[in-house]
Amino acid sequence: MSNVLSQSEIDELLSALASGKDAPSPESAEDDKKAIRLYDFRAANRFSKEQMRTLHFIYDNFANLLSTYLSGTLRAVCEVEVFSIEEQTFAEFANSMPTPALVSVIRMSPLKGSILLEITPVIAYEIISRLLGGSGQQTENTDKAFTEIDLSIMECVIRRMLALMDESWEKIIKVNSALERTETSSQYVQIVSANEPIAIVTLNVKIGDVSDIINLCIPHVTVQPIAKKLVMKTLYSDSRPDKAKDDHSGFEEQIAGVKLNLHAVFNTTTAKLMDILNLNVGDVIQLEHNISKPVTVQVEHLSKFKGVVGTQNSNYAVRITEILKESDRDEYRDI
Repeated sequence: MSNVLSQSEIDELLSALASGKDAPSPESAEDDKKAIRLYDFRAANRFSKEQMRTLHFIYDNFANLLSTYLSGTLRAVCEVEVFSIEEQTFAEFANSMPTPALVSVIRMSPLKGSILLEITPVIAYEIISRLLGGSGQQTENTDKAFTEIDLSIMECVIRRMLALMDESWEKIIKVNSALERTETSSQYVQIVSANEPIAIVTLNVKIGDVSDIINLCIPHVTVQPIAKKLVMKTLYSDSRPDKAKDDHSGFEEQIAGVKLNLHAVFNTTTAKLMDILNLNVGDVIQLEHNISKPVTVQVEHLSKFKGVVGTQNSNYAVRITEILKESDRDEYRDI
């Protein structure tokens, strides 16, 4: 049966003979079919390289902040660095979670949906041990279930971590992260469909001699509203000239209503301590300041102007006659 030609193959042979071309061999037709690769739309790469680089920059900053926080809180040398950022489906991430696991569901308002923060039991028990006064290195019994006290302690730590993450996102968008709940099993944290593309940010955490990872699961649907902002250009947009001009004008409006103290200062007058002790109400102090000479006007104790003393509407007043330059201000600084 393998030598029997189909009707389409017979038609190709007849057309090739009529045109004088070589007839295509069945093997070449099969090779063309093998070269065609089926495209799976469910596994589409929906995170661009630019977005992945931007996420790497954001969480590299977060890693530095988290390293400082853990070192100060645990009184130990802690190092946190971004190990990798890769794209997976949610099903692949859920299947790779250990049991038990410490997984927190985080809502990042105003972004859509939620993200997941997974802390491995090794890191979680190391943090708990050191916070309770232990020496850490509790890596031999990390398969036990988390108690209510363990979860309560870790939730306090996670809330502080979320504040640091908000700070890392500020250059892209201002977010307000909130802890919704903490689970110990992957079957209770199905935040998106199994085939939804997600970005997995893996942080390598080292506390003393103990080392393990923290994972952040960011679904594409969560960052989709800010996809255009999730580029490196946004991180440096504050340095644009037009942006700087707008910020400068806004700054002027903010400080226009600030109140400052003004002082009209005469020349320094010296007196003996005995004369000062003997002063009474009604006594006159002779100033060592010529009435024809201008007084120095200070703004918040900095000499800015020269002026002439007078009256206006039955009130003492000073009329500005000169604006002091920067070189002249030092001369009157101690007056």
